[in-house]
Amino acid sequence: MQQKNIIITGATDGIGLAAAKEVSKKGYHIGLVGRNPEKGKKAIETIISYSGNENLDFFECDLSLVKNVKSLSEQIKQKYNKVDVLLNNAGGANKKKIITSEGLEKTFATNQMNYFVLSTELLNIISESNDGRIVNVASNAHIGAEVDYGNINSEKSFSAWTSYCVSKLMNIMFTYQLSLMQDKVSINVLHPGFVDTNIAGNEGNLIKYIVKFGAKMFARTVDNGADSSIYLSTSDEVKGVSGKYFFKCREIKSSRASYSQEDWKKVWELCDNYKNKLI
Repeated sequence: MQQKNIIITGATDGIGLAAAKEVSKKGYHIGLVGRNPEKGKKAIETIISYSGNENLDFFECDLSLVKNVKSLSEQIKQKYNKVDVLLNNAGGANKKKIITSEGLEKTFATNQMNYFVLSTELLNIISESNDGRIVNVASNAHIGAEVDYGNINSEKSFSAWTSYCVSKLMNIMFTYQLSLMQDKVSINVLHPGFVDTNIAGNEGNLIKYIVKFGAKMFARTVDNGADSSIYLSTSDEVKGVSGKYFFKCREIKSSRASYSQEDWKKVWELCDNYKNKLI
C-alpha cells in the first residue's frame, strides 16, 4: 500500500503535535508546519522517539501572511506529488488589534485566510489521492457569533474574543461551502473541546483565561482534544463523509447561523478576493 502523506499546520505543540504523534504511529509521511525551526526540530525528535517513524518534514511559515501561505503551498507541491490529508490546525488570538503588513486583522488572517489559501492551493494535489481529506479545526466558540462584513479587519471596532469567535464561524462556513463545490475531496470541521493550549501565546489575555478555565471545567487534555483531528484524518469510518461538524469523533450540529448558504458564499467570495489581491 502506498504511503499516505499528511500536512499538519501548528504541528510543533498542543493539539497539532498530539495529532502528529498518533498519525505517525499509523505510518503516514508527515509534513509539519510551524513558525519556529527550533520547536520544529524538537517536535520531530519527539515524534521519532514516540513512534520510530522518521518520515517527517518541517516547513517554516508565518501563516498570518497570505503570501507566505502561498509560498508554503508551492514548497509542499514541490515535495509531494500528492497529499492525502491536510489538517488545518494552526490558529491564534491577539490581545490587541494587529494589522498585518498585508492589511488584514491578524486573527482573521491566521485563523481563516490561512485555511482558505492553503486548502484551495493544495486542492489539486489532494485530489490526486483516492481518499483526499481536508480537516479544519474550529471551535464551539463560534456559537452566537455573526460575521460583520464591514468589520472583518476591525475597521469599526476590535474585540479579541469576538474576532476569535467570528474566525471560527468562518472556518465552518468555508468548510461547508468547499464541500458543496466539489466531491473529489472530503472536507470536515471539528470542535476540539476546551483544551489548555498556547492558543493566545503568553499574553495572559481574556481568551487564554477562558480557554484555560474551560479546560479545567471540562477536563479535556491536549491528547483528548486531538481525538477528532486524528479520527477525521485517518479513520475509514468517515471515508467519503464531507461537509460535517464533529466533536469527540461524532457528528454534531454547528450554530444556526453557520448553516446560512448565503453567508457561505459571502465568506468564500471575501476570502477569494483577498487571496487574489494579495498573491
